[in-house]
Amino acid sequence: MANSTAKITSLSLHNFYGVDDWSADISENTHCIGSNGSGKTHILNALHLALGGKVLYGKNKLLPGTKITFTVQDANGMEMVYLFGNDGKKEYTMRGETIYTKPKYLQNLPIRSVFISPFDMNMLYFAPQIRRDYLDNVCARAYPNFIKVQRDFERTMRQRNALLKNIREGQSAFNDLDFWDSKFAEIAYLYGQYRIKFIDFITSIMPEFPQFFGKYVIQINYAGDWIYQEDPVGYIKTYLKNKRQRDILSGHTHIGPHRDDFGFYIKDNDDEITENVQSFLSRGEMKMLLIGLKIGEAKWIQEKQDVSVIILLDDLFSELDPHNSDIFLDSIIQHQIFLTSQTPHKKTLKNKQFTCINL
Repeated sequence: MANSTAKITSLSLHNFYGVDDWSADISENTHCIGSNGSGKTHILNALHLALGGKVLYGKNKLLPGTKITFTVQDANGMEMVYLFGNDGKKEYTMRGETIYTKPKYLQNLPIRSVFISPFDMNMLYFAPQIRRDYLDNVCARAYPNFIKVQRDFERTMRQRNALLKNIREGQSAFNDLDFWDSKFAEIAYLYGQYRIKFIDFITSIMPEFPQFFGKYVIQINYAGDWIYQEDPVGYIKTYLKNKRQRDILSGHTHIGPHRDDFGFYIKDNDDEITENVQSFLSRGEMKMLLIGLKIGEAKWIQEKQDVSVIILLDDLFSELDPHNSDIFLDSIIQHQIFLTSQTPHKKTLKNKQFTCINL
């Protein structure tokens, strides 16, 4: 496994959406300044994708001719060049020669990224699918094997749903569901275990970051009752058997990771959940809560994979006042940082050593 002191030293983009050709050296702390439309967000998106991430509100599909090249330096000063993209295909190349599958690529990649964008606030307010995508993206970067489990789950669910429709149309027998119910329950359990590990980790570290979580007693909950049962696999199988008629009529499976959610809740003095934070906290408090979650994400990925983490901050200062910006930067200064903004923000960064890139 790679050591946890690696850092990005250079980045080049070719034909990545609004960026035709761009390259720069990347320091321990880099501040990229540019006006709207200059390509700041595209640069962060590209690096995040190349480091195995998924942009929740951006471009995940590569254009023909797209190439993202970056150099990583390890603790001994040795450098390795990585290339992501080949004529629109998501190919992962190391040492300029060997093409790897994404899981194998991540196993050999000594650094991951955590992307923080103003758009991430939507995760706390909008549809559960956004939060599910976030959980799965985090799990995929911390556990390369998660990608295979996720694909196996999606394939199993598609096959079960197809069988449900065939039964409804009289093309398959009712009892054919026995096999697929068992298979679905087993892979759903494996899938859910990855997610719950992250939820439990965030719960465990929340007391370490009172500046983000401490004003109220806040708890993060995973909304999927099946995963907390004594026998989750047996619980899912029983549920599926009891709800077969409904599933056949709809052609869909109504339990499992694809239906789950997570959220933050306020607790009262009796340790009882009273309010969802969405209806209780101010937008500024919600922003700090999100930042606390992202700091936990970086800590989790670093601990689970023994890798370095680069924090990618897209227009951070548009959402935070100077005081909270200082708190946040002080909390992540142990990581490599690549941030963007429209203006220099010299007051906020006066005590931080940042290399400036002007677009």
